[in-house]
This record gives sequence, structure tokens and C-alpha cells, in this order.
Amino acid sequence: QDARVLGESTAAPPAITQAAVPNLFADQFDLHQGYVDIRHAVSGEPLTVRLGRQKFNLGAKRLIASLEWVNTARVWDGVRVTIGRSQHRTLDLIASRLVPVDPHHFNDHDITPSRLFNSRCYAGYYIDKVSIPRFLVEGYLLLRTEDRVDDQVWTLGTRWQTDRELWSADWETAVQFGEYGGGDHRGLALHVGSSYFVQGLNRARLGVAYNYGTGDGDPGDGEHWTFNNQYPINHAYYGYMDLFSLQNMHNIEATAQTSWRRKTRLRLAYQAFWIDEPEADAWYNAGAGVLRPAFLADPRSFVGSEVDVTASHSFGKLMFEIGFSHLFPGGYLADTGASGAANFAYLTHRVKF
Repeated sequence: QDARVLGESTAAPPAITQAAVPNLFADQFDLHQGYVDIRHAVSGEPLTVRLGRQKFNLGAKRLIASLEWVNTARVWDGVRVTIGRSQHRTLDLIASRLVPVDPHHFNDHDITPSRLFNSRCYAGYYIDKVSIPRFLVEGYLLLRTEDRVDDQVWTLGTRWQTDRELWSADWETAVQFGEYGGGDHRGLALHVGSSYFVQGLNRARLGVAYNYGTGDGDPGDGEHWTFNNQYPINHAYYGYMDLFSLQNMHNIEATAQTSWRRKTRLRLAYQAFWIDEPEADAWYNAGAGVLRPAFLADPRSFVGSEVDVTASHSFGKLMFEIGFSHLFPGGYLADTGASGAANFAYLTHRVKF
């Protein structure tokens, strides 16, 4: 992998020259992935052991994903054991260490200021596509540990999905327990969504969803209730402006998208956001960074609504995508500080070879 910031070949910006890692923007010629697969059959069931630097994308990727949206993506060093057939049932067992990005040196496991990038990830993930007709059923147990800050967060969850002729639906629930910063940790997350295909309108699809991650209503009681979002791909789910993650949040989403001849795709999305515990807990962005700390003056909970408009077109192996997003401010922003609207725009292209 070689990821650089245009125009910064001789004088890197402060975010890159700092010794602190991780870094999402630059990684000058480094080992991104390198692994060995060992395949064998046990009692007729295939077994694969993947050892080395690799990516994990589990389920809907709300909790563990490689995060391809950023320049440097996300990889782990570790081992993954996969048992079973992907078209029927599989069990993945994972033991790994997240790899922080150091733009000017080899990416290893030096200690960083980030509890996430210093952490180890363990997972058991089961997928069943055949036991219940027309249902995909997933169950998982995850563990994120970081001994230096006394984190030991367990996540127990399940995800269900059904795809019918004209509509589909999925729901996911995750509960957390363990320790966070040495104190007791509890958390809950929920997703419910459905989409409908409109006949005769160029493969048009309409969708709605609700997402919820708990906040901490009393940070002084010795229990940490902010849902720990783990290693997610929040960009795909909670607005393209990357202002929210699955913690201390209520979110309602409505989407509409269509395509022509599989080459041109249009998407319109509306997102509405509320803070779960606006008085006692923070507003967290897509990277779990604090955008605004807890505000004790009893602010309103509605942060605002976001509209995302994107269009893409493929020319053979070349794809272009353009997007624009606008945030309409709500009462929470007016009560806690600067409350103006915000805009975001991007143009990207991808070449497959």
C-alpha cells in the first residue's frame, strides 16, 4: 500500500508529521496485507486457517470491518480459522491485533495514544444460511481487550436477514458487558431495517431503518453504559458526513436509489439524529471521537437531519462517484454551541485491474 496526500511529498501536514499514530491519510509504501492460507478437510467439512496480516469484514460490518472509505483502510495481524461451507454454515474463530499506521515507518505494534489501535480483537462468528428457510441467521461473541487502560469489552449479538421477491428485512441486536477503563461496562445496540423494490422503475429500491446505541446517563455511578462501537464502517450507515457512530445515538433513516443498465446509480438518503443521553454523555463521530462533550444544562436531544445525494457511473473498469451532503441543525446544536448548517462534497474514482 502506498497512500499519500497530494502536494505534500516534501512537507507533510501536521496530522502526518506527528509521531502519534494511527493515521488514516498516509502510509508510504508499506505492507498492507500478507497472509498464508492452509486448507484441509475435517470429517468432510472444509477448514481454512489464514495466518498473517489480513482484513476482517463480519456480518453487516457494523462492528468489525476493514473500513475501505479511508485512505489506509484497516487490517489486523492474527489468525482466522474458518470451518464449514460458505453456502451453508460457517464458524469463524479469530485472534488478532489491530495494526496502527505509521506513515514513515513499517506498520508494527508500537503503543499509540488510541485505546482502539492498542487493542486485541477476538471473535467467534457463526453464519447459518440453511436451517431456517429464506433466513440468514448469524450469532457472534466478540472480545476487545486493552490491558493498559483496563478494557475488556464482551459483545454478544445476533443478526437475522430475509430476502423475498420484492422486499427484504434485517435486524441486529448486540449486548455488551465486561470492563471499560477498569469500571463495569454495559451496553446495548439495535438495528431494524427493511427495503422494497419498486417494479418498473429501473430497479428502484426504497428503504427505512432505525439504529440505536446506548449512552451513559450517569458517568459517576461506576458503570459505563456507552455502547462500544468496536471496529465498524459507520460511514455506510449513519450519514456520509461521518458525524455519528453507533453510541449514544438514536437514528432514523429513509433511502431511495435507482440504477440504469447497472452502470449509473443514484441514491438519496435522509437521516435524523438524536443524542440518547444529551446531559451526561458526548456526541461521538464516525471514528468514536468526541465532537461535543456532555452538556449538563439539559439540552434538547435532536441534533439535526442530514441529506445525502450521490451519483455514480461506470465506464468499463473505471468508476466515478460524486456526492453532496447537507446537515440541517436541530435543537441540540443550538443549545450546546455553534449551530450553523454544514455541507460536505466529494468526487472519487476507482480503477479495477
